[in-house]
Amino acid sequence: MFAGLRQIWSWVYPIVIGVAVALVIRQWVMTINLVPTGSMEPNIPAPCRVFVNKLAIEFGQPYRGEVVTFRWPDDPSEIFVKRIIGMPGDTVTVTNNAVYVNGKPYNVPDVVQPNRVGLGTYHVPAGHYFMMGDNRPVSDDSRLWTNKYVARSAIIGEAVAVVFPFDKIRAIPQS
Repeated sequence: MFAGLRQIWSWVYPIVIGVAVALVIRQWVMTINLVPTGSMEPNIPAPCRVFVNKLAIEFGQPYRGEVVTFRWPDDPSEIFVKRIIGMPGDTVTVTNNAVYVNGKPYNVPDVVQPNRVGLGTYHVPAGHYFMMGDNRPVSDDSRLWTNKYVARSAIIGEAVAVVFPFDKIRAIPQS
């Protein structure tokens, strides 16, 4: 009887260890997130899945132009992917054809304009970030949310690359 249990354990043990390692990696190192909409096109096609590096945020500071995944401030059960435009303490002004950060034009390569909605001036509070999609006319971003700013604690990781579908695999440009 013990020999049978030993034999079963000999193949269950590696599975248990593998699952535990996978869960640790998913929790603290990396994950894959779905991007269901075209709000980040052309830099992130829709629909697709992106590789997210959690360590970039855990051990580094978010920076302007970085594409990140985060818990949406209006419903933390939803995960969004956007570009950081405003840093803590910044003033972001959105006009129809431009974005200004602290009075200076802020340009991101391959951004689809015009902005059309959410025009105005935003003052980013301490410990928070102002997010915008690269496809400005269709992006549901900080300009439109009830809770306009993303807390540092809500940022999950840096969206590094498109990994699926396979014919769309590429690095995500950070600026």
